[in-house]
Amino acid sequence: MGANVIDLTTVVAVNAILNQSPTVDQALLQTEVTAYSQNILTRTGRGFLSGVRSYSERYNGNGSQELPVRNYPILAVASLSVNGIAIPASPDYISSGYVIDTEGSVCNIALVSNGSGLGAGWPDDRWGVRPGGWGAYGNAPPLGSAPYRFAQGIQNVAVQYTAGYTIPVPSEAQTVPASGPYTIAATNGATFYSDQGVMLADGTPLASSGASAPGPGQYQPPQAGVLPSGLYTFNAAQAGAAVLLSYTYGAPPFDLQEACARLVAQMYRKRSWIGQDSQVQPQVGTTAYSKLEVELGTAMTIERYKMRFLP
Repeated sequence: MGANVIDLTTVVAVNAILNQSPTVDQALLQTEVTAYSQNILTRTGRGFLSGVRSYSERYNGNGSQELPVRNYPILAVASLSVNGIAIPASPDYISSGYVIDTEGSVCNIALVSNGSGLGAGWPDDRWGVRPGGWGAYGNAPPLGSAPYRFAQGIQNVAVQYTAGYTIPVPSEAQTVPASGPYTIAATNGATFYSDQGVMLADGTPLASSGASAPGPGQYQPPQAGVLPSGLYTFNAAQAGAAVLLSYTYGAPPFDLQEACARLVAQMYRKRSWIGQDSQVQPQVGTTAYSKLEVELGTAMTIERYKMRFLP
């Protein structure tokens, strides 16, 4: 059994906690890593905690200005529609449209309204107000205007978004090849999420060329959905140059990685005393075994990732 996309830790990490060779019981421990990663997903009510994914989902309109989604933290929203009407993004958190609401939460998409509507072609009453009433629940709004809301309905809200956990790499030291192709694969390129800039080893920043071929003093960052993932491209002018890459990649948060590794290590050790509460050792004493299903520190970390919203 190989590694699974839901895995929250690795066999090497578990063996490090057990203070044994990284190759001990690899097959067994890999099975346990996947099993207890699923155990954590079940305990938290979450579908995926191992990095970043894109989702296309439908929800019942709730009559509120905010809509919690099943997967979070939300990193980006690709599209949103209510009652078949496409809702634009608010460019500044003031103009009408949708925003990712991070106030006290990272799971909500919120609707912003500034009273000016969305302009020609945007029938506000079809998505900004619940049919049959001014406010979300038929209440008259103040000053004769109502904030936009997710109109109540069954599966009438469609959203495409990206959510998950990322880890920053602030300055990964690499060297541009001395001859072409002038490309560098980021160490964590397989789960690359976003470019955060590149500079030469002396601190001189290079400019991003976006999706275009880079010129002197520029670099082309990895492009989303383009393989191979995490591949930086440079101009021949930077041949042989030492550079520092800054980027983020999708991965479980460090505390959750550690919690999963400890959970697997704990269950691995329990194999030798399944069902035992204690064992008498002549001329030595009695060894008592913990009755806790999960040790307290591990349980507290897992608890932090529990689904706390009911979308």
